[in-house]
Amino acid sequence: MAKKILGYIQLVWTCDHCGTQNPGAIKSCTSCGAPQPPDVQFTKVDPETFDFIKDEALIRMAQSGPDKHCPYCGTRNLAEAQRCVQCGSDITIGAKVRESGGILEKPTASQTSAPPRKLSPVALILLLLGVALLCGLMFMFISNLTRTDQVSAVVSGGAWQRSLQILAYQQVSESDWESAVPAGAQIESCSMQYRYDSDTPRASATEVCGEPYTIDTGTGIGQVVQDCVYQVYENYCTYTSLAWVPVDTLVVSGQDLNPYWPSTALSETQRIGTQDERYTIYFSSGGDTYTYSTTNADLYLLAQPGSAWTLEVNRYGSVTSAEPAQ
Repeated sequence: MAKKILGYIQLVWTCDHCGTQNPGAIKSCTSCGAPQPPDVQFTKVDPETFDFIKDEALIRMAQSGPDKHCPYCGTRNLAEAQRCVQCGSDITIGAKVRESGGILEKPTASQTSAPPRKLSPVALILLLLGVALLCGLMFMFISNLTRTDQVSAVVSGGAWQRSLQILAYQQVSESDWESAVPAGAQIESCSMQYRYDSDTPRASATEVCGEPYTIDTGTGIGQVVQDCVYQVYENYCTYTSLAWVPVDTLVVSGQDLNPYWPSTALSETQRIGTQDERYTIYFSSGGDTYTYSTTNADLYLLAQPGSAWTLEVNRYGSVTSAEPAQ
């Protein structure tokens, strides 16, 4: 998310020695002369408003980086200072740089909401028991799915179905983003529609920003910013083009061992699309009946009525595999 800088405001700090409130850019207390402490806390003059600074020198100071405190006398100096303005010591080494980047506004109501209530011991025990029971039931279900028994059975019958999808090359009307319209298509109409959010400004984008807030620059000057996104709008178009589209599905079925494909009479602008085949074998074993579905035509052709087969049957009575008995 992009940060949009609205401007800079003067902050204030309170002297630890005499309690005087001073402008943030002033290095020492205006009342007793005490230097700002290294852990000085800046606050806004008015929490509800932004009185933007017009002084270019103060703005440059805020942009130069956080202040640093002299390791010898504690005086606060600008970020680019080579020597302390108070004692003249070299502060290129050993100076403590003030922390910066903190947000000065008070948290919103949602941020200061009461912490969630803790569960009572009884409720926690009941929750754990419920989770344990659910895990146990899931384990039993999966175990019954994967655990199988061998069953000897004979084929009692079968059924098959085969289908062909017929495609035709013809004009179709579709919609997509203008950048995705295929070459050669005829665009009928377009309209600007929201497509995505961007962190950087873009053409045909709408800027959407949150509430302004203040960042502590570490200089006594606050930077007022907004978090912004840019809602990008692009042309969404309706177009016509030539494409292969389904126009019919031919289906044949039977209950014998002679499956075949539907016969076709295609024109020059037609072709066969997807092909589907499904086979069902019925079994009986000691008064029980079983059904096995497959797409394997070779396996189905082996299912002669009365032939002996070995089935793998799970605890729910479903056949997971079938093959002729050896």
